[in-house]
Amino acid sequence: MSTDQSILQDFSELYTDAYYAWDQFFPEAERDLRFYLGDQWDEQEKRQLFQEGRNAFVFNRVRRNINMITGYQRKHRLSSIVLPVENSDQKTADQLSQLLMHVMNYGDGYRTISDCFGGAIKTGWNLCSVWMDYRDDPINGDIKFGRDPYNGFIVDPYFTKLDWSDCDFLMRRKYLGPDQVASLLPGMEDEIHDIYRAGWARDEKFTWLPYQRQPNGQDLMAYNEFFLQKWRNVPVLVDMETGDFTDFDVPKDRQKLLLSMHENLKIVERPQRYIVRHVIVNDVVMKTDEDPYGLNEYPFVPFTSIWEPESDQWGLKLQSLIRCMRDPQREANRRRSQMIDVLDSQINSGWIANENSVVNPRSLFQTSQGKVIWRREDAPPGAIEKIPPAQIPPSMFQLQELFDKDMTEIAGINDAAFGIADSGNESGVMMMMRQGAAIVNIQDVFDNLRFAQKQLSQKVLKLIQQWTPEKIKRIINEEPTAEFYDREFTKYDVSVQEGMLTETQKQMYFRQLVDLKQLGAPVTGEMLAEAAPIQGKTKYIEQIAQMEQQQAQQAQEQQQIQAKVLQSQGEMSQAKAISDIALSKERYTRAVANMGLEDERAAKAVADRSDAALSRIKAMKELESMDDERIVKYLAIIRSMEDMNRVRENQIKAEDVQISAIGQEIGQPQQQPVVPQGTPEFQQQSTEVLNGAQTGL
Repeated sequence: MSTDQSILQDFSELYTDAYYAWDQFFPEAERDLRFYLGDQWDEQEKRQLFQEGRNAFVFNRVRRNINMITGYQRKHRLSSIVLPVENSDQKTADQLSQLLMHVMNYGDGYRTISDCFGGAIKTGWNLCSVWMDYRDDPINGDIKFGRDPYNGFIVDPYFTKLDWSDCDFLMRRKYLGPDQVASLLPGMEDEIHDIYRAGWARDEKFTWLPYQRQPNGQDLMAYNEFFLQKWRNVPVLVDMETGDFTDFDVPKDRQKLLLSMHENLKIVERPQRYIVRHVIVNDVVMKTDEDPYGLNEYPFVPFTSIWEPESDQWGLKLQSLIRCMRDPQREANRRRSQMIDVLDSQINSGWIANENSVVNPRSLFQTSQGKVIWRREDAPPGAIEKIPPAQIPPSMFQLQELFDKDMTEIAGINDAAFGIADSGNESGVMMMMRQGAAIVNIQDVFDNLRFAQKQLSQKVLKLIQQWTPEKIKRIINEEPTAEFYDREFTKYDVSVQEGMLTETQKQMYFRQLVDLKQLGAPVTGEMLAEAAPIQGKTKYIEQIAQMEQQQAQQAQEQQQIQAKVLQSQGEMSQAKAISDIALSKERYTRAVANMGLEDERAAKAVADRSDAALSRIKAMKELESMDDERIVKYLAIIRSMEDMNRVRENQIKAEDVQISAIGQEIGQPQQQPVVPQGTPEFQQQSTEVLNGAQTGL
């Protein structure tokens, strides 16, 4: 067990060793901060300007660049949410996410993260602390966040990992009043006030704190926290068949008994990290505890800007973004100060005068407009002569623009990052894309920010798992699940990711529903109304329900109408099919009848041919019995009949063409065509004509 004297000795020795390395960093970080605040001239330059009668003008463009980055981060803050890994319990992840959002919002965690990020890019790094405040809740405690500036802490200078897994020690100091120190150490109020009344001479530690640089200020107490990271071996019970293991801190006799009963079990040792904290007020050790918050790790997260652990120069391995802007800013101030001095000299550049050439020699030193210099009457011409003022060379203005441009380009920032477009008609979407692309130059700084926020959120989850079920139910209005208090669950089954930042978990749930609806998910208006964080939501939900009911009724009626239309179309299709079948049967019957008619006509044509042949035979016999005169008359009658028949055929054909054209226009059937020569019908007509001719003869 360490004694108070040994603890104080370790505290002093480790601080001295660390400060020997970090001594190069502190003055550089302090100068970076002064440049941001506008103190950009050193004391020697200020004295020289004062002797020359010039002012130490500061045209602070560094602040503009830094405020752009911090403003961008504050405007695009991301929350920390808990998501299940693969098939893990979704409900437990949702509960942890709700509690994490509650702590980060009501504990002002996101604001603290932004403050730490801003301090890191201004000085190099800041420290974000998470601690349990038992002043309002003595049972569970409230999770609080704090920010320690670069000059309020010092760490092991040989660490290389930003999670501080290889950092052996850390110490920090705050100057507080006795009452505030007593509130942090309940039960020690009397002892603390005795230490305060005894007085304390300031030591040589943490000399970069503002209180250390004000020797005549208020008497405060030095509240020191000295953290040591240590390791020890702990027994672990391992199932050699499944590989499962658990801590097994039991007496050795019980260990032997268990091993004798189960051959598949084995006890091995594994190294376990633990943290020891010493609270030192002034030079008195007030408290020593192990893992005060049950984390088994430092309750701090470093926020860094530029970190290169392989460098052996502590003034270079850790830098702010201002470091590369200091020289161009300093030269810009000097050049602009010189130009202002030249402009001022043009108002009164001075005079060359003979002795006793003016009435009042003091008038030669006046520097206002409309001044009058009285010259003596006996003064010769040219007794006084004005010195021509100096002119500012144009190259100096170009050099000034170059310095201003260097401050942004060297830091990896351009005009697009400030929202300055190349042309006046550039769209807002294009400007946002250009602004996001400009931030890529300092993406490593934002990567360090995301890593730090994730580390901080994981520490908060471990502290949340120490709360009682009553407090958890009071916050999320439901009982914690069975896996809620399983430390392995937060290690293997869930992951901390970045999400949209909202004030409450309900707002985040609403935004997620909106995103799902935009992706086409079946999210109803009533679901959105239930989750919407708006005022007068009860009446709005009723109206939404009525509108959705009306829309559902209209949709049902539309479906019924559509069903009837489909039914009618089906019946019409069936009727048409029946009609097509009947028509096809009718056509088949008509085709059979036409075939019979054709047979009948063919038989009749054969008979007609036979009758025509018989008639010709009879006519030949009658011609043989006729004399020549009667034959000539008979042939003349036949020729005249043939001529009349041809004329009639031509007239009928012309009429048929006209009737066919008219019938096509009105949709009527065409008339029967004239019987052509050579057909049985024509032969029958010819026979009848001959018979009539014979009778006439």
